[in-house]
Amino acid sequence: MKILVTGANGGIGSALVQLAKSRGDYVVGVSRTPSTAHVTYQCDVLEVSCLSRAAAEVGQLDGIAALHGHGDAALWNKGLEELTADDFVEVYKVDVAGAFNVVKAFRKNLKPTSSLVFVSSTPGLVGDVYGLPYAAAKGAIVALVKSLAKILAPVRVNAVAFGPIETRWTQWIAAEEVEEFKSRTLLRRMGTPAEAAEAIYWLLSPASSYVTGQVIVVDGGETLVGLYRPTRSRT
Repeated sequence: MKILVTGANGGIGSALVQLAKSRGDYVVGVSRTPSTAHVTYQCDVLEVSCLSRAAAEVGQLDGIAALHGHGDAALWNKGLEELTADDFVEVYKVDVAGAFNVVKAFRKNLKPTSSLVFVSSTPGLVGDVYGLPYAAAKGAIVALVKSLAKILAPVRVNAVAFGPIETRWTQWIAAEEVEEFKSRTLLRRMGTPAEAAEAIYWLLSPASSYVTGQVIVVDGGETLVGLYRPTRSRT
């Protein structure tokens, strides 16, 4: 396959790049910093002109994995009283408008058999007491995916809703809170970026050729536990 990965230098993005390369795929990276993809376009997903230049050069794509996302420890830890509307707009611009920019820029590079995969999260499905702007943006990604699946068919469009995956956000909270996140899952552990990449890769590949418009939950059973037990107040 020939796939494009945004956020190619992130935790899950890097894992997906390595997985795809190990299976003989050609990987185009889009990230603000260099990645280990075969070629990297150093674009911000809000820079439409940069994305358009990349689209003019890469040719046809079998898949796109939009793995970019806003990352700010301060926003993650802000409680309800501290948050402002601008905080939500800032996250939406990157996660949601950025995803739209990628689709619009690379739409002509897609084939009828191509697959698009976006990243949502379990907080985007059931809510959380942490990172309210992030949860809201990931919920919006679900609506975007289902709409694009209708608009772009027969191109397939899906999302993966991840539970706690051990990426940089775990550095934003105390060690006891990391353990709390683990306790939310039936498997009593964080997922790894490599495990996250496998789920994305399956949706990109022909192995999922009859799957579209879906949100695949990969969370170690977090949503089955169903009880969020915050260690501190989030108001």
